[in-house]
Amino acid sequence: MERRVSKLEADIDDIKTDMALMKTDIAVIKSNYVTKSDLYQEIGKVHQEIRRIHQELSKQTKWIVAGMLSTAGMTLALARWLF
Repeated sequence: MERRVSKLEADIDDIKTDMALMKTDIAVIKSNYVTKSDLYQEIGKVHQEIRRIHQELSKQTKWIVAGMLSTAGMTLALARWLF
């Protein structure tokens, strides 16, 4: 009986050690979680970047269209002058 009790006490010490390790592991996992405010902040940054990209694409499209129209106009003027 004494031997069984001493074995149980040794097992309890092992369990306590394992529980302490699990607590530290869980604390590390919790520290790596993302909060809602952090997530919303990152989403806001992504939306700002997308907005900036759309603005740049709009500017680029305007320049391309203006360039094409001016090239067409110059070509027509040159054709009229030559013929």
